[in-house]
Amino acid sequence: MKNIIFEIRYYLLFLVLSVGFFLTLIFNSESSTNSVNENFNSGEIERSNIDLEKFLPLNSEKEQTSNRTHIIYVEKNNTLIELLDKAGLSNKYIRALIKAKGSEKLANLKIGDKLEIDINRDQVPENIFLTSDGLNGINANFKNGLFSIGTASRQPDVLERFASVEIEDSLYSSALKSGIPDSVIMDMVYIFGWDIDFIFDIRPGDSFDILYEEYFLKGNQVKNGDIKAARFKRGKKVYTAIRYFLKNGEKEFFSIRGKNVEKAFLRSPVEFSYISSKYNLKRMHPILNKIKAHTGVDYAAPTGTPVRTTGDGTVSFRGNNGGYGKLIEIKHSEDYSTRYAHLSRYKKNLKVGDKVSQGEVIGYVGSTGRSTGPHLHYEFRVNGMHTDPLTVKLPAAEPINENEKDSFFKTAIEAMNMMDDYYLKLYAESN
Repeated sequence: MKNIIFEIRYYLLFLVLSVGFFLTLIFNSESSTNSVNENFNSGEIERSNIDLEKFLPLNSEKEQTSNRTHIIYVEKNNTLIELLDKAGLSNKYIRALIKAKGSEKLANLKIGDKLEIDINRDQVPENIFLTSDGLNGINANFKNGLFSIGTASRQPDVLERFASVEIEDSLYSSALKSGIPDSVIMDMVYIFGWDIDFIFDIRPGDSFDILYEEYFLKGNQVKNGDIKAARFKRGKKVYTAIRYFLKNGEKEFFSIRGKNVEKAFLRSPVEFSYISSKYNLKRMHPILNKIKAHTGVDYAAPTGTPVRTTGDGTVSFRGNNGGYGKLIEIKHSEDYSTRYAHLSRYKKNLKVGDKVSQGEVIGYVGSTGRSTGPHLHYEFRVNGMHTDPLTVKLPAAEPINENEKDSFFKTAIEAMNMMDDYYLKLYAESN
Protein backbone atom coordinates (compact mmCIF):
# COMPACT_ATOMS: atom_id res chain seq x y z
CA MET A 1 0.00 0.00 0.00
CA LYS A 2 2.88 2.33 0.89
CA ASN A 3 4.48 1.61 -2.43
CA ILE A 4 1.33 2.52 -4.26
CA ILE A 5 1.04 5.88 -2.41
CA PHE A 6 4.74 6.62 -3.11
CA GLU A 7 4.26 6.02 -6.85
CA ILE A 8 1.14 8.23 -6.89
CA ARG A 9 3.17 11.10 -5.27
CA TYR A 10 5.86 10.88 -7.93
CA TYR A 11 3.22 10.75 -10.64
CA LEU A 12 1.49 13.89 -9.31
CA LEU A 13 4.86 15.70 -8.96
CA PHE A 14 5.76 14.86 -12.57
CA LEU A 15 2.30 16.00 -13.72
CA VAL A 16 2.65 19.36 -11.88
CA LEU A 17 6.11 19.94 -13.36
CA SER A 18 4.91 19.10 -16.86
CA VAL A 19 1.92 21.43 -16.66
CA GLY A 20 4.13 24.24 -15.29
CA PHE A 21 6.67 23.82 -18.11
CA PHE A 22 3.89 23.80 -20.72
CA LEU A 23 2.33 27.02 -19.30
CA THR A 24 5.75 28.72 -19.29
CA LEU A 25 6.22 27.93 -22.99
CA ILE A 26 2.80 29.33 -23.84
CA PHE A 27 3.38 32.56 -21.87
CA ASN A 28 6.78 33.20 -23.44
CA SER A 29 5.41 32.57 -26.94
CA GLU A 30 2.57 35.08 -26.46
CA SER A 31 4.97 37.64 -24.96
CA SER A 32 7.33 37.32 -27.90
CA THR A 33 4.47 37.58 -30.39
CA ASN A 34 3.10 40.66 -28.66
CA SER A 35 6.57 42.23 -28.64
CA VAL A 36 7.01 41.64 -32.36
CA ASN A 37 3.52 42.95 -33.08
CA GLU A 38 4.19 46.04 -30.99
CA ASN A 39 7.44 46.69 -32.79
CA PHE A 40 5.84 46.03 -36.16
CA ASN A 41 2.90 48.30 -35.42
CA SER A 42 5.27 51.07 -34.33
CA GLY A 43 7.26 50.69 -37.50
CA GLU A 44 10.41 49.67 -35.60
CA ILE A 45 11.68 46.19 -36.29
CA GLU A 46 15.04 45.21 -34.93
CA ARG A 47 17.26 43.42 -37.41
CA SER A 48 20.60 41.83 -36.80
CA ASN A 49 23.54 42.98 -38.89
CA ILE A 50 24.58 40.24 -41.25
CA ASP A 51 28.00 40.23 -42.89
CA LEU A 52 27.04 39.39 -46.47
CA GLU A 53 30.66 39.01 -47.46
CA LYS A 54 30.70 35.75 -45.51
CA PHE A 55 27.87 34.42 -47.63
CA LEU A 56 28.22 36.16 -51.04
CA PRO A 57 31.40 36.06 -53.12
CA LEU A 58 32.80 39.45 -54.22
CA ASN A 59 32.27 40.41 -57.87
CA SER A 60 35.28 40.46 -60.09
CA GLU A 61 37.06 43.76 -60.76
CA LYS A 62 35.65 43.81 -64.29
CA GLU A 63 32.09 43.45 -63.02
CA GLN A 64 32.55 46.27 -60.48
CA THR A 65 33.82 48.79 -63.00
CA SER A 66 31.25 51.12 -64.59
CA ASN A 67 31.51 53.50 -67.53
CA ARG A 68 33.84 56.37 -66.70
CA THR A 69 35.45 59.43 -68.28
CA HIS A 70 39.05 60.40 -67.72
CA ILE A 71 39.77 64.13 -68.08
CA ILE A 72 43.43 65.05 -68.40
CA TYR A 73 44.86 68.54 -68.98
CA VAL A 74 47.92 68.67 -71.18
CA GLU A 75 51.10 69.92 -69.52
CA LYS A 76 54.52 70.75 -70.88
CA ASN A 77 56.29 67.82 -72.61
CA ASN A 78 53.26 65.52 -72.35
CA THR A 79 52.80 62.99 -75.17
CA LEU A 80 49.62 61.29 -76.32
CA ILE A 81 50.94 57.81 -75.51
CA GLU A 82 51.92 58.94 -72.02
CA LEU A 83 48.46 60.37 -71.30
CA LEU A 84 46.64 57.32 -72.67
CA ASP A 85 48.79 55.07 -70.50
CA LYS A 86 48.07 57.31 -67.52
CA ALA A 87 44.34 56.84 -68.15
CA GLY A 88 44.78 53.07 -67.93
CA LEU A 89 44.34 52.08 -71.58
CA SER A 90 45.79 48.74 -72.55
CA ASN A 91 48.62 48.66 -75.09
CA LYS A 92 46.47 47.08 -77.80
CA TYR A 93 44.14 50.10 -77.88
CA ILE A 94 47.03 52.56 -77.78
CA ARG A 95 48.68 50.79 -80.73
CA ALA A 96 45.39 50.73 -82.64
CA LEU A 97 44.94 54.47 -82.11
CA ILE A 98 48.47 55.37 -83.19
CA LYS A 99 48.09 53.29 -86.38
CA ALA A 100 44.73 54.88 -87.25
CA LYS A 101 44.53 57.44 -90.06
CA GLY A 102 44.58 60.97 -88.69
CA SER A 103 46.23 60.07 -85.37
CA GLU A 104 48.83 62.82 -85.94
CA LYS A 105 46.04 65.39 -85.39
CA LEU A 106 45.25 63.85 -82.03
CA ALA A 107 48.94 63.73 -81.13
CA ASN A 108 49.35 67.48 -81.77
CA LEU A 109 49.01 68.43 -78.12
CA LYS A 110 49.20 71.99 -76.81
CA ILE A 111 49.65 73.05 -73.21
CA GLY A 112 46.23 73.58 -71.62
CA ASP A 113 44.37 71.29 -74.04
CA LYS A 114 41.88 68.88 -72.48
CA LEU A 115 41.89 65.16 -73.31
CA GLU A 116 38.63 63.34 -72.54
CA ILE A 117 38.67 59.54 -72.64
CA ASP A 118 35.38 57.61 -72.32
CA ILE A 119 35.99 54.03 -71.14
CA ASN A 120 33.16 51.49 -70.83
CA ARG A 121 32.79 48.75 -68.22
CA ASP A 122 34.68 46.35 -70.49
CA GLN A 123 37.70 48.68 -70.43
CA VAL A 124 37.20 49.69 -74.07
CA PRO A 125 37.96 53.36 -74.95
CA GLU A 126 34.78 54.15 -76.86
CA ASN A 127 35.66 57.80 -77.45
CA ILE A 128 38.73 60.04 -77.19
CA PHE A 129 38.28 63.80 -77.59
CA LEU A 130 41.03 66.45 -77.67
CA THR A 131 39.81 70.04 -77.27
CA SER A 132 41.03 73.48 -76.32
CA ASP A 133 37.62 75.08 -75.65
CA GLY A 134 35.56 72.08 -74.52
CA LEU A 135 33.33 72.14 -77.60
CA ASN A 136 35.46 71.87 -80.74
CA GLY A 137 38.35 69.51 -81.35
CA ILE A 138 39.60 66.18 -82.68
CA ASN A 139 37.57 63.06 -81.92
CA ALA A 140 38.54 59.37 -82.11
CA ASN A 141 35.66 56.89 -82.05
CA PHE A 142 36.28 53.16 -81.53
CA LYS A 143 33.92 50.80 -83.33
CA ASN A 144 34.26 47.29 -84.77
CA GLY A 145 37.88 47.09 -83.66
CA LEU A 146 39.01 50.30 -85.40
CA PHE A 147 39.42 53.98 -84.53
CA SER A 148 37.97 56.61 -86.86
CA ILE A 149 39.46 60.08 -86.30
CA GLY A 150 38.19 63.49 -87.43
CA THR A 151 37.18 66.99 -86.36
CA ALA A 152 34.07 67.28 -84.20
CA SER A 153 31.87 69.90 -82.55
CA ARG A 154 29.63 69.34 -79.57
CA GLN A 155 26.52 71.31 -78.66
CA PRO A 156 26.39 72.42 -75.02
CA ASP A 157 23.36 72.66 -72.79
CA VAL A 158 22.36 76.33 -72.52
CA LEU A 159 21.00 77.62 -69.19
CA GLU A 160 19.46 81.07 -68.82
CA ARG A 161 20.34 83.12 -65.76
CA PHE A 162 18.85 86.37 -64.52
CA ALA A 163 20.01 88.78 -61.85
CA SER A 164 18.72 92.10 -60.55
CA VAL A 165 21.34 94.01 -58.59
CA GLU A 166 21.33 97.23 -56.61
CA ILE A 167 24.84 98.60 -56.20
CA GLU A 168 25.82 99.02 -52.55
CA ASP A 169 29.55 99.65 -52.34
CA SER A 170 30.94 98.90 -55.80
CA LEU A 171 29.55 97.46 -59.02
CA TYR A 172 32.00 94.58 -59.03
CA SER A 173 31.48 93.38 -55.45
CA SER A 174 27.70 93.84 -55.63
CA ALA A 175 27.53 91.79 -58.84
CA LEU A 176 29.70 89.03 -57.38
CA LYS A 177 27.45 88.83 -54.30
CA SER A 178 24.52 88.17 -56.66
CA GLY A 179 26.34 85.20 -58.19
CA ILE A 180 27.21 86.82 -61.52
CA PRO A 181 30.44 85.35 -62.96
CA ASP A 182 33.48 87.58 -63.26
CA SER A 183 33.55 87.28 -67.07
CA VAL A 184 29.91 88.38 -67.39
CA ILE A 185 30.53 91.40 -65.15
CA MET A 186 33.45 92.46 -67.35
CA ASP A 187 31.37 91.97 -70.51
CA MET A 188 28.64 94.21 -69.11
CA VAL A 189 31.20 96.88 -68.21
CA TYR A 190 32.54 96.69 -71.76
CA ILE A 191 29.06 96.88 -73.34
CA PHE A 192 27.99 99.96 -71.37
CA GLY A 193 31.50 101.41 -71.20
CA TRP A 194 30.85 103.77 -74.10
CA ASP A 195 28.08 105.59 -72.23
CA ILE A 196 29.01 105.04 -68.60
CA ASP A 197 32.35 105.69 -66.94
CA PHE A 198 32.35 102.88 -64.38
CA ILE A 199 35.14 104.58 -62.47
CA PHE A 200 33.53 107.99 -62.08
CA ASP A 201 29.80 107.74 -62.81
CA ILE A 202 28.58 104.90 -60.56
CA ARG A 203 26.84 105.68 -57.25
CA PRO A 204 25.34 103.49 -54.50
CA GLY A 205 21.69 102.97 -55.36
CA ASP A 206 22.30 102.58 -59.11
CA SER A 207 21.02 99.23 -60.33
CA PHE A 208 20.96 96.85 -63.25
CA ASP A 209 19.08 93.84 -64.56
CA ILE A 210 20.93 91.28 -66.65
CA LEU A 211 19.87 88.19 -68.61
CA TYR A 212 22.70 85.91 -69.67
CA GLU A 213 23.40 82.36 -70.80
CA GLU A 214 25.77 79.76 -69.40
CA TYR A 215 27.02 76.75 -71.34
CA PHE A 216 27.46 73.26 -69.89
CA LEU A 217 28.50 69.89 -71.25
CA LYS A 218 28.23 66.74 -69.13
CA GLY A 219 27.61 68.92 -66.10
CA ASN A 220 30.77 71.01 -66.58
CA GLN A 221 30.85 74.63 -67.70
CA VAL A 222 32.61 74.76 -71.06
CA LYS A 223 32.73 78.47 -71.85
CA ASN A 224 32.03 81.86 -70.33
CA GLY A 225 28.49 83.16 -70.10
CA ASP A 226 27.10 85.38 -72.85
CA ILE A 227 24.81 88.36 -72.19
CA LYS A 228 21.43 88.31 -73.97
CA ALA A 229 20.07 91.57 -72.60
CA ALA A 230 20.90 94.12 -69.94
CA ARG A 231 19.34 97.25 -68.47
CA PHE A 232 21.40 99.69 -66.41
CA LYS A 233 19.78 102.41 -64.29
CA ARG A 234 22.14 105.26 -63.38
CA GLY A 235 20.31 108.01 -61.54
CA LYS A 236 17.37 108.94 -63.77
CA LYS A 237 18.95 107.55 -66.93
CA VAL A 238 18.28 104.04 -68.23
CA TYR A 239 20.62 102.31 -70.68
CA THR A 240 19.66 99.13 -72.54
CA ALA A 241 21.63 96.59 -74.54
CA ILE A 242 20.17 93.73 -76.62
CA ARG A 243 22.30 91.01 -78.18
CA TYR A 244 21.60 90.54 -81.88
CA PHE A 245 23.23 88.32 -84.49
CA LEU A 246 23.48 90.08 -87.84
CA LYS A 247 22.86 88.27 -91.12
CA ASN A 248 26.60 87.89 -91.59
CA GLY A 249 26.77 86.00 -88.27
CA GLU A 250 28.49 88.75 -86.30
CA LYS A 251 27.23 89.56 -82.81
CA GLU A 252 26.51 93.16 -81.82
CA PHE A 253 24.62 94.95 -79.06
CA PHE A 254 22.01 97.61 -79.73
CA SER A 255 19.79 99.75 -77.52
CA ILE A 256 16.04 99.10 -77.47
CA ARG A 257 15.74 101.79 -80.16
CA GLY A 258 18.21 100.04 -82.46
CA LYS A 259 21.20 102.30 -81.81
CA ASN A 260 24.58 100.59 -81.58
CA VAL A 261 25.76 100.66 -77.96
CA GLU A 262 29.32 100.87 -79.20
CA LYS A 263 30.91 104.21 -79.84
CA ALA A 264 33.95 105.11 -81.85
CA PHE A 265 35.73 105.59 -78.49
CA LEU A 266 35.73 103.97 -75.07
CA ARG A 267 34.96 106.34 -72.24
CA SER A 268 37.92 105.21 -70.11
CA PRO A 269 41.41 103.91 -71.07
CA VAL A 270 42.03 102.14 -67.75
CA GLU A 271 39.67 99.61 -66.17
CA PHE A 272 38.66 99.92 -62.49
CA SER A 273 41.01 102.72 -61.44
CA TYR A 274 39.86 106.07 -60.05
CA ILE A 275 40.10 109.67 -61.24
CA SER A 276 42.70 111.60 -59.26
CA SER A 277 42.50 114.82 -61.28
CA LYS A 278 39.90 116.07 -63.75
CA TYR A 279 40.16 118.31 -66.79
CA ASN A 280 40.76 121.83 -65.43
CA LEU A 281 42.22 124.77 -67.34
CA LYS A 282 42.98 126.67 -64.09
CA ARG A 283 44.51 123.93 -61.96
CA MET A 284 47.39 124.58 -59.56
CA HIS A 285 50.18 122.27 -60.73
CA PRO A 286 51.28 120.02 -57.79
CA ILE A 287 54.97 120.13 -58.77
CA LEU A 288 55.43 123.54 -60.42
CA ASN A 289 53.20 125.17 -57.77
CA LYS A 290 51.61 127.58 -60.24
CA ILE A 291 48.43 127.79 -62.29
CA LYS A 292 48.81 125.51 -65.29
CA ALA A 293 46.00 124.13 -67.43
CA HIS A 294 45.32 120.44 -66.89
CA THR A 295 44.26 119.41 -70.37
CA GLY A 296 43.28 115.83 -69.64
CA VAL A 297 42.12 113.41 -66.96
CA ASP A 298 44.41 111.57 -64.55
CA TYR A 299 43.56 107.96 -63.66
CA ALA A 300 45.36 106.73 -60.53
CA ALA A 301 46.35 103.08 -60.79
CA PRO A 302 49.25 100.83 -59.71
CA THR A 303 52.38 100.78 -61.83
CA GLY A 304 52.04 98.15 -64.53
CA THR A 305 48.24 98.43 -64.91
CA PRO A 306 47.38 97.88 -68.62
CA VAL A 307 46.45 100.96 -70.65
CA ARG A 308 44.14 100.41 -73.64
CA THR A 309 43.53 102.60 -76.63
CA THR A 310 40.04 104.06 -76.56
CA GLY A 311 39.53 103.81 -80.32
CA ASP A 312 40.83 102.31 -83.55
CA GLY A 313 43.71 104.25 -85.05
CA THR A 314 47.38 104.55 -85.91
CA VAL A 315 50.31 105.17 -83.57
CA SER A 316 51.55 108.67 -84.49
CA PHE A 317 54.04 109.12 -81.60
CA ARG A 318 55.85 106.79 -79.20
CA GLY A 319 58.66 108.08 -77.00
CA ASN A 320 59.70 110.48 -74.26
CA ASN A 321 58.16 113.96 -74.35
CA GLY A 322 59.27 116.26 -71.51
CA GLY A 323 56.79 116.44 -68.66
CA TYR A 324 54.62 113.77 -70.30
CA GLY A 325 57.34 111.20 -69.75
CA LYS A 326 56.80 108.08 -71.84
CA LEU A 327 53.98 109.07 -74.21
CA ILE A 328 51.87 107.38 -76.89
CA GLU A 329 49.67 109.37 -79.27
CA ILE A 330 47.01 107.68 -81.41
CA LYS A 331 45.53 109.34 -84.48
CA HIS A 332 42.02 108.03 -85.00
CA SER A 333 40.92 110.20 -87.92
CA GLU A 334 41.51 113.65 -89.31
CA ASP A 335 39.40 115.03 -86.44
CA TYR A 336 40.25 112.87 -83.42
CA SER A 337 43.45 111.94 -81.55
CA THR A 338 44.24 110.71 -78.02
CA ARG A 339 47.32 110.82 -75.77
CA TYR A 340 48.49 108.44 -73.02
CA ALA A 341 51.25 109.83 -70.77
CA HIS A 342 53.55 108.95 -67.80
CA LEU A 343 53.73 105.29 -68.96
CA SER A 344 56.17 102.92 -67.30
CA ARG A 345 56.65 101.01 -70.56
CA TYR A 346 55.13 100.43 -73.96
CA LYS A 347 53.57 97.32 -75.40
CA LYS A 348 56.33 95.10 -76.74
CA ASN A 349 57.25 95.85 -80.37
CA LEU A 350 54.75 98.74 -80.62
CA LYS A 351 56.08 101.39 -83.02
CA VAL A 352 54.98 104.48 -84.91
CA GLY A 353 52.76 103.56 -87.85
CA ASP A 354 51.24 100.47 -86.20
CA LYS A 355 47.47 100.02 -86.47
CA VAL A 356 45.70 99.50 -83.14
CA SER A 357 42.18 98.38 -82.34
CA GLN A 358 39.79 99.75 -79.76
CA GLY A 359 40.47 98.19 -76.35
CA GLU A 360 43.94 96.94 -77.35
CA VAL A 361 46.64 97.26 -74.67
CA ILE A 362 49.29 99.75 -75.83
CA GLY A 363 51.25 100.40 -72.64
CA TYR A 364 51.33 100.28 -68.86
CA VAL A 365 50.72 102.82 -66.09
CA GLY A 366 53.81 104.46 -64.63
CA SER A 367 55.16 107.70 -63.18
CA THR A 368 57.63 108.97 -65.80
CA GLY A 369 58.02 112.69 -66.55
CA ARG A 370 56.59 115.29 -64.17
CA SER A 371 54.51 113.05 -61.94
CA THR A 372 53.80 112.78 -58.22
CA GLY A 373 52.91 109.09 -58.38
CA PRO A 374 51.74 106.23 -60.61
CA HIS A 375 48.86 107.33 -62.85
CA LEU A 376 47.78 107.69 -66.47
CA HIS A 377 47.32 111.15 -67.96
CA TYR A 378 44.75 110.84 -70.78
CA GLU A 379 43.96 113.53 -73.34
CA PHE A 380 41.23 113.68 -75.98
CA ARG A 381 41.68 116.12 -78.87
CA VAL A 382 39.15 117.21 -81.48
CA ASN A 383 40.60 119.08 -84.47
CA GLY A 384 43.81 119.55 -82.49
CA MET A 385 41.99 121.22 -79.58
CA HIS A 386 41.90 119.82 -76.05
CA THR A 387 38.48 118.66 -74.82
CA ASP A 388 37.25 117.15 -71.56
CA PRO A 389 37.37 113.34 -72.02
CA LEU A 390 34.64 112.90 -69.41
CA THR A 391 32.04 115.11 -71.09
CA VAL A 392 32.88 115.13 -74.79
CA LYS A 393 30.11 113.65 -76.94
CA LEU A 394 31.54 110.51 -78.50
CA PRO A 395 30.67 109.61 -82.11
CA ALA A 396 28.49 106.50 -82.35
CA ALA A 397 28.97 103.34 -84.39
CA GLU A 398 26.48 102.35 -87.12
CA PRO A 399 22.88 101.61 -85.96
CA ILE A 400 20.95 98.50 -86.99
CA ASN A 401 20.56 98.13 -90.76
CA GLU A 402 17.17 99.05 -92.23
CA ASN A 403 16.72 95.56 -93.70
CA GLU A 404 17.25 93.97 -90.26
CA LYS A 405 15.17 96.33 -88.14
CA ASP A 406 12.01 94.19 -88.04
CA SER A 407 13.97 91.12 -86.97
CA PHE A 408 15.92 93.08 -84.37
CA PHE A 409 12.86 94.73 -82.81
CA LYS A 410 11.20 91.32 -82.48
CA THR A 411 14.31 90.00 -80.71
CA ALA A 412 14.50 93.12 -78.50
CA ILE A 413 10.84 92.96 -77.39
CA GLU A 414 11.16 89.25 -76.55
CA ALA A 415 14.33 89.86 -74.53
CA MET A 416 12.92 92.81 -72.57
CA ASN A 417 9.66 90.95 -71.84
CA MET A 418 11.69 87.98 -70.63
CA MET A 419 13.70 90.21 -68.28
CA ASP A 420 10.50 91.77 -66.94
CA ASP A 421 9.00 88.32 -66.31
CA TYR A 422 12.13 87.19 -64.45
CA TYR A 423 12.14 90.41 -62.42
CA LEU A 424 8.49 90.02 -61.37
CA LYS A 425 9.09 86.40 -60.40
CA LEU A 426 12.16 87.35 -58.40
CA TYR A 427 10.25 90.17 -56.69
CA ALA A 428 7.33 87.86 -55.83
CA GLU A 429 9.67 85.26 -54.32
CA SER A 430 11.41 87.85 -52.15
CA ASN A 431 8.14 89.13 -50.63
